[in-house]
Amino acid sequence: MTVYKFKTKPYKHQLIAFKRALKQGYLAVLWEPRLGKTKLIIDWACAEHMRGNVNRVLIICPLSVVGVWEDEWETHAPIPYRIHFLEKNDELVPWSENKLSVCLVNYDRACRRKEILKRWHPDMVVADESHKLKRPGARRSLYMRSWKKAKYRAILTGTVITKSYLDVFPQWAFLNNHQFGNKVDDFRDRYLIMGGFMKKQIKGYRNFDELKAKIKVDATVRKEQDVFDMPPTLDQRVPVLLDDKTMVTYRKMEYELFLELKGGEVSDAKNIAVKLLRLQQITGGWIKSDEGNIHQVSADKLHSCWERLENLWNGDERVVVFCRFLPELRAISHFGIRSGVSTYTLSGATRREDRDVRRRRFETKAGPSLFVSQIQTGGLGISLAAAAEVVFYSVTYSYDDYYQAASRIRGPKQTRTMRYQHLVVPNSIDTDMYSNLKMKQGLLDSIMKNPKAYARKLEARLEQRI
Repeated sequence: MTVYKFKTKPYKHQLIAFKRALKQGYLAVLWEPRLGKTKLIIDWACAEHMRGNVNRVLIICPLSVVGVWEDEWETHAPIPYRIHFLEKNDELVPWSENKLSVCLVNYDRACRRKEILKRWHPDMVVADESHKLKRPGARRSLYMRSWKKAKYRAILTGTVITKSYLDVFPQWAFLNNHQFGNKVDDFRDRYLIMGGFMKKQIKGYRNFDELKAKIKVDATVRKEQDVFDMPPTLDQRVPVLLDDKTMVTYRKMEYELFLELKGGEVSDAKNIAVKLLRLQQITGGWIKSDEGNIHQVSADKLHSCWERLENLWNGDERVVVFCRFLPELRAISHFGIRSGVSTYTLSGATRREDRDVRRRRFETKAGPSLFVSQIQTGGLGISLAAAAEVVFYSVTYSYDDYYQAASRIRGPKQTRTMRYQHLVVPNSIDTDMYSNLKMKQGLLDSIMKNPKAYARKLEARLEQRI
């Protein structure tokens, strides 16, 4: 093969992983966000194309990351290529005999259009943000297993474990099923201690060192501090006190599971999951009625957020706000518009083309600005490192949602102290959710650091399924 000439100079950790991928043919890239996973894959695919091994590359990723991949190919690819995003009405995936052909598709569409992708016969298949393959029996997890015989395979994630060690199984069932086999029951018996009702709850873990060793055989693992000298981070918990009327509303839902709202409408929590959802909606300021309408019940957290935004904009800051619910996103973005600052929103309903335009404008336009996003949408794969200030208005129970969102302002381009402000109503669902996230952070750290120490802590604390 001709000596591969990088278009952009790789860091040392990227060069080591590049050589390993060429030798091994498959790779788990377990790097923290902003460490250059996409560049590694692009260089590997281009090198294999020059070797005559790869002509078609299939990259499956969340929708919000598609535009990032397009930008990264333009930045890093040293050879001609043709890139195509699979649309819902496509009858075939185009490819070129004299160019490297790349197909980008999000997970849900890949599952729905699996036949057209099979007929395309990709030589390399990449699962980006592979922690999305959490449940072994989920449709996207089963779909990715259908690519286990692809000639070249890769998984990319900074959070290989977000809920339990069971998260490892579906990712490796695609990447290298020889490590853990094809049966999830065998994996459970080997590494998990089950208990509770019908033995459906995870009570502990075993064979920690073996699991860790098997992962590292197939993986390259890098932490941010191993690669860059990052500026310091400030985490601040901002208490938000709800007024007496809102606290009565909160306690009524908490204990009676029922609220009477304006216009004779009601909100009824029929089970524990709905109850937790309604309680978080109340702390954020809005609640949804059983009739499907949105009712504002408080403005306390919203006013706290507005106050912080005004102070930051007075210092000419760009600010990123993450929230869970659409009414929160709309109210925060409207405040940005009324305040006369450049405001960009990102929700699940935002078109792919608009996502990329808004992200690029926020990164390049100078002056105070606001980027407000639903945490599950804007927390993946994009860079918002032009900002150093993040406000978490509301979060989910998913640690990877929180971790990925917090990582958006990190990376080699960040030179300023990063501050994360968390708006928390004391003695409420908010405090419980952050405690839950902290516990799950310990689980992720355990597999790459000290699994036995975490297991001892888990045995003392874990009384319900993580």
